[in-house]
Amino acid sequence: MLTIDHVVAAAKSEIDAYAARVRGLPYERKGILYSEMFFLSLCTRASAPKRILESGRARGQSTLLLAICFPHLPIISLEHDPRSPDVPVAAERLRGRTNVDLRFGDATRLLPRVAQVDDVALIDGPKGWRSVRLALRLLAEGSVRMVFVHDVLPGTPERRFLEKWLPDALYSDDRRFAAIAHGLDAAAADSIPDGQRWRPEGDARYGYSLACLQPPASGGLGLARLAAILAGLRRPAADV
Repeated sequence: MLTIDHVVAAAKSEIDAYAARVRGLPYERKGILYSEMFFLSLCTRASAPKRILESGRARGQSTLLLAICFPHLPIISLEHDPRSPDVPVAAERLRGRTNVDLRFGDATRLLPRVAQVDDVALIDGPKGWRSVRLALRLLAEGSVRMVFVHDVLPGTPERRFLEKWLPDALYSDDRRFAAIAHGLDAAAADSIPDGQRWRPEGDARYGYSLACLQPPASGGLGLARLAAILAGLRRPAADV
């Protein structure tokens, strides 16, 4: 089971190499942060996947970082709306990235179909309870080794749910990791909401929050999945 201690130790020794790899890469507003992708790359390498699946391509920020961090792995990237104005932006940014397969469709239907046991998945769309339910389905069905869910801020119902039901989950906003990695986001600093910017004092959390979900050693994924369905049904319709 991967722990935050493992991630922090790896971050200390590998941050310089990662910074060199992404230096000069333009940042797309609201995209995944460089520090968050550093977190994902460290966790993912520990699981040694054969492919990476992505849900929610938007303007290609996370997709491009994935392609740079894992140039020898196939990356299947799903985007829901082929008519979105973001589509040509992402296509241009990813032009020439031969390890990236750009697809369109509903990730809640397609991801479970294409997922294989040696995959890792990143869910950056859908959001909220839909992302949690999709992640738990992939884990409960044994479809992937690890799932990352973006925008799981501390204090949100989804975050509290994950902290209760998946206590082994890791988070990019962990103070120990953020203290090492926040400097990677200098180019994105103006895009980070004030309440989520790095502060060395207090217990404020950092960034948009990327969760790394692993199959719990104690099991119980089926119950967690059912609890997520029930919790989502209690939310407003727009949030489920």
